[in-house]
Amino acid sequence: MSLHCSWRDMMREAAGRLQAAGVEGAARDVRLLLAHALGVEPVDVILREMDAVDPVALTDFEAAVQRRLTGEPVSRIRGWREFYGRRFVVTPDVLDPRPETELLVSEGIARLPASGRVLDLGTGSGCIVLSVLAEREDASGVGVDVSEAALAVVRRNAEALGVARRVEFCLGSWERALPEGFDLVLSNPPYIPTGEMRALARDVINHDPHLALTPGEDGLAAYRAILAQAQRIARPGGWIGFEFGMGQGEGVAHLMAEAGLENTVLHDDLAGITRAAFGRRPLQAP
Repeated sequence: MSLHCSWRDMMREAAGRLQAAGVEGAARDVRLLLAHALGVEPVDVILREMDAVDPVALTDFEAAVQRRLTGEPVSRIRGWREFYGRRFVVTPDVLDPRPETELLVSEGIARLPASGRVLDLGTGSGCIVLSVLAEREDASGVGVDVSEAALAVVRRNAEALGVARRVEFCLGSWERALPEGFDLVLSNPPYIPTGEMRALARDVINHDPHLALTPGEDGLAAYRAILAQAQRIARPGGWIGFEFGMGQGEGVAHLMAEAGLENTVLHDDLAGITRAAFGRRPLQAP
């Protein structure tokens, strides 16, 4: 296409290619990728739509479009994802944060007492614990992950968000002894059953670490392992909150009740899908 075309022309042509390849939200993705190539905010792209095409920026834009055509998510191409109003660095070593996980954050914040301590299990990019701390300057937290590479990413995000002094990170897994006595424990663990992995979208199966997607079998192994330590990791009166997949709510709630948690409640996301569960450790032992 001629460089005498405008960016609007290039966006239209690129969106057509993405749509033909089966990419949902092609027009949105093209706008985000052009903003990335131009080094501007997405809202500013409209101000540049009628500008003549710059050859250098066009090269970057076309490279980004080609990556999207292969199924690579926009966040992977840009190297960051916006979550709870903030930017988080994402790399191939961490799960790409999903908008539905914001439900876990908001419900967790609502339950966190003044000067509370929060534990994030399987912290990944840190989007959960760091969002809580960024919203609550009185709070402190700990993030645990089995991956050293993931911990390197979350430390970068903690520094960028200005909360590094209020958070610690530990290498470990929920099969081993975890830190104790938190006011709030949050986790978005791997929950996809083995039999459902093949049905995942290619931008998920090809770009998210499989360790963060599935624990194998029925998908509930991580919940069982974490809840086996529920009476240690949560202080008396403390809350434990989980994200889970479609159709897993009742199963997770049952495991929480078996672990001795009370006041268990399920929460729906904005799409009306049951997505999170919270339960409270009793103030007194039964």
